[in-house]
Amino acid sequence: MKIKSKAKPKLPQMDPGVYMAVCIGVIDLGEQYSEAFKNYSNKVLFIFEFPTELVEVDGAEKPRWISREFTVSTSKKSKLLEFIGSWNGRQYTQETFGEVELFDQIGKPCQLQLVTSESGEYTNIATVMQLPKGVKVNRTESDTYAFDMDEWNNEVFEALPGWIQEKIKKSTQYQKDHAPTDEVDVPKEEPDDPQPETEKAEEAVPF
Repeated sequence: MKIKSKAKPKLPQMDPGVYMAVCIGVIDLGEQYSEAFKNYSNKVLFIFEFPTELVEVDGAEKPRWISREFTVSTSKKSKLLEFIGSWNGRQYTQETFGEVELFDQIGKPCQLQLVTSESGEYTNIATVMQLPKGVKVNRTESDTYAFDMDEWNNEVFEALPGWIQEKIKKSTQYQKDHAPTDEVDVPKEEPDDPQPETEKAEEAVPF
């Protein structure tokens, strides 16, 4: 049995192309470690729903979801700045982008270009665009998700899908704030070969 034959998506992947979508979630993932770059950086996750692309989940038809993760940065080379700028139809400076409220993107429609991953097993979001003038997308009736790591709300956290909770638990903030606080009793180690208290060093005996 080969691992790759078992480690496949449970749902059929979407075909590459351009689709209408609605943002239903913006999740602060906190500071995450990157194996590729060997460093830590703050990450944010956007969840998009595709109202016209239905799939059966637990016996019911539901719209498809696809998400994309970004490093939070105001750099001119920031992929997040480029993505939000294209979505909102605006060229941001580093200063103006720093004032953008990402949670305001929740509920906003857009066009997403999807591409097939290098492995051919997944469909990823490549680019985002505004909707053509006059085109509308039916608003989703699904739950929306807005989570801010700096304003921890356990009720909101528990409502997140399990796979997102697991991502958040890997953040440095979560690890720090949820570190064990109980004192652990560590038994004192006894010497391997203790000398009996009654035993004394031999005294010199006078002749």
